[in-house]
Amino acid sequence: MDPLVENSFKYRNWQRRLEKNQVDIASVKSPYTHTGNDGQMLYALLNPKLKAADGREFGQLLFLRGDSVSMLVVLIDAETREKSVLLVRQRRLVDGSETYEHPAGMIDEGETPAQVAARELKEEAGLDVSEADLLPLFDRPLASMSSNSDECLYFFALEHRLNGDAIRALHGRKMGKESEHEQTRLEVHSFEEAHRRVSNIHGLLAHFLYLTQVGDYEQIRKLES
Repeated sequence: MDPLVENSFKYRNWQRRLEKNQVDIASVKSPYTHTGNDGQMLYALLNPKLKAADGREFGQLLFLRGDSVSMLVVLIDAETREKSVLLVRQRRLVDGSETYEHPAGMIDEGETPAQVAARELKEEAGLDVSEADLLPLFDRPLASMSSNSDECLYFFALEHRLNGDAIRALHGRKMGKESEHEQTRLEVHSFEEAHRRVSNIHGLLAHFLYLTQVGDYEQIRKLES
C-alpha cells in the first residue's frame, strides 16, 4: 500500500469511522494516489477488504477524498436589504459543462470545518469573515456521494452585508489558484436564479436549509413554484 495514503490524515479518519462501526480492515490496495503541489495526498482510490463484527466480509473500489465544507453566501444590500446568492462558476471535469456551485473546500489535518469555511471564502471570494460570522445549517456532516466515497459535507451559510456597488463588483470576478489550474468566476444572482442555475444536490439542499433556518417561507414557496 502507498505509504503516502496510509500516513495521511484522510486515511486515518476513514479508519476511525470504520472502528466506530465495528468494522476491521483485512487488507487494502491503493491503485492510484493524487497529490497536491505540497506533495500531500489529496485523494486516492482504494481497493479494501473489510470485515464486519458479524464476520461478514465486504469491499469494493473506494474513493478516499476526505471531508469538505460547503458555504452558501447570502449577500445583503445595505440599503435595500435585498438578498442575493454568490455562486462559483467553473468547468465540471466529468463532462466539460459549466457548473454553478457554492464556495467549498476540503478539510485538512488540524482544521475545524468552520476554519476551512472562513479560509475558503477568503481564497475563493475575497471575503474577510470570522468563524463567528458563519451559520451552521445542519447539526452533523452529511454524506455527499454514494457508499463508495468517504466524503461528508459540513454546511454553512454566511449573511454578508455590502453596499450595492460592492455586490455588483463581485459579479464576473475571476478567482482560483493558477498553480492548481483553477479557473473559476464569481457570479451574483437572485435566490430564484441561483436555485435554477445550481446543478448539484447539496447546493439546492443548502438553499432550503438556510431559508428554513431563517424562517423565510415565502422565498421557499417561490423556489418551489
